[in-house]
Amino acid sequence: MSRDLSIHASAVVQKDFSLTFVTPMVMHGANPSKTAEFRIPSVKGIFRYWWRTLQDETNSTLLLEKEEACFGGTIRQKLKSPVSLILQQPLTGIKPENVLPHKSSSFRPKSMDVNKKVEVTVKTLRKHQEQFDTYDLYFQYMLHLAGMGQRARRGFGACQWDEHQWEKVDEFAHTLKEVLKKLSVHDQFDFSLYENCILKRKKKANTSHPVLSAVWIGQGKETHQEVLRMFGEASHKANRFGNLGSAKPRFASPLWCTVRKIGDLYYPIVTEVQAKDERYTNAKYERDRAEFLRVVGVSV
Repeated sequence: MSRDLSIHASAVVQKDFSLTFVTPMVMHGANPSKTAEFRIPSVKGIFRYWWRTLQDETNSTLLLEKEEACFGGTIRQKLKSPVSLILQQPLTGIKPENVLPHKSSSFRPKSMDVNKKVEVTVKTLRKHQEQFDTYDLYFQYMLHLAGMGQRARRGFGACQWDEHQWEKVDEFAHTLKEVLKKLSVHDQFDFSLYENCILKRKKKANTSHPVLSAVWIGQGKETHQEVLRMFGEASHKANRFGNLGSAKPRFASPLWCTVRKIGDLYYPIVTEVQAKDERYTNAKYERDRAEFLRVVGVSV
């Protein structure tokens, strides 16, 4: 859908994002054992997370104040968010899905199947119209790299905006660069639009929260199932020691994996986030990251 900012009698500015599921989405609803449910609170949580990945604020108190000003909150100050996300039509799914596709598993939560469509509206009051473009750009940034719901870091819940009709890999790299440029953060990164690593942070992360570090595009496949299987195999082979994420001790994986359709193929997109923490930069982490990328078809 083309850019559509509407000022209605209710004095709002809004834009509709029509999204198509590229991979199955497992998102918990009121009754997760029976039904998967697309939920706006989950989308807003992902939106806030990816907003933080472009904030180089080293003072956690100032970061929280800025986040609450953008998205609302009650910790530092009681503020209502200037931006609203609205689901135009409820969407649920009941298909059992193996979220560990690299092996046989009896754990098959309910999911929403591929090619399902959902429309999310981003809206602000007219008095916040100057902020609207920024929200719009952050949402577009998120739609390049993020997945939603359970196992989103390993390719599930990949949604593709209908305006993202890339024919070649370099077109994906170009639109991502353009969004970062419009957000005035592109100077922090080196770009290689025709390489596997299309983006890399110039300096090491200096924040306590994870920020965008690098983006790789792996080997395209004919089906989304093949890409999900590669992600599963990569996790199994490369993360035997917990250097790429673990439950005990708690360490969220720095590698966010999603899938985007480019031309007639499905491509693995691997995004690395890093914080100022030795766990992100030691030799064991770098060894296992290289193995993970190798399995998904990235030359490192």
